[in-house]
Amino acid sequence: MRLKDKVAVITGSSRGIGKAIAIRFATEGAKVVVNYTRSKDLADDVVTQIQSEGAQAVAVQADVAERKDTDRLRNATLRAFGQIDILVSNAGVIVDRPYIDSTEEDWDWIINTNLRGFFNVTQSILPHMIERASGRVIATGSIINEIADFGGNQYSVCTASKGGIVNMMHPIAAEMAPHGITVNSVSPGYIATEMLGEIDQAGLEEALKLVPMRRYGKPEEIAAAMVFLASDDAAYITGQTIRVNGGMSMS
Repeated sequence: MRLKDKVAVITGSSRGIGKAIAIRFATEGAKVVVNYTRSKDLADDVVTQIQSEGAQAVAVQADVAERKDTDRLRNATLRAFGQIDILVSNAGVIVDRPYIDSTEEDWDWIINTNLRGFFNVTQSILPHMIERASGRVIATGSIINEIADFGGNQYSVCTASKGGIVNMMHPIAAEMAPHGITVNSVSPGYIATEMLGEIDQAGLEEALKLVPMRRYGKPEEIAAAMVFLASDDAAYITGQTIRVNGGMSMS
């Protein structure tokens, strides 16, 4: 159990990749905070599943786009478990739209949820980690930072947010290193989650042609990379991105 007695906050963990991370962390011994914005029933289901396996978990509602919410998420975690060892900044949304047709509403929604969300949650929790001289921060990046023509899908606005997260991660990692805190990211390719349903079928078929392994990834495969970065095995790794994409980024 590589995360025994660690406390992990995982944003956007009521479904998809975040859910898989929460469940895997719990099986590795972590006490897990399942964060959600609107899907209380789904978050409660994740907590129930974790508790049924004998692990500890709580669900906390917080919109990471709002700083007061991420502060409340931190405080609720400390009340429940007394410390925060691991932060997974996973909450995110996508818009598949041509750049010329993208709207200010698209921009505000994506940037506020994805990029501002990363800013808010790290600023809320890092001071606590600095006080404890220990911590792991892991962000969910995306292969769209590297592959411009992503199976015919058009993610210009999303790329701005994910690229911002990964680029911010590097100087944050340098600043946090003297405090015993590592800051890394995991960059998924096409992963079989609910979000695939938001992408048109033609785009999905084209995307698989770009994947050398010719299959979609599993959320559990992203969770496995997250566990590694959260564990003591990765204590000397910081400012890095692990790409889990079936070989797409080799192209």
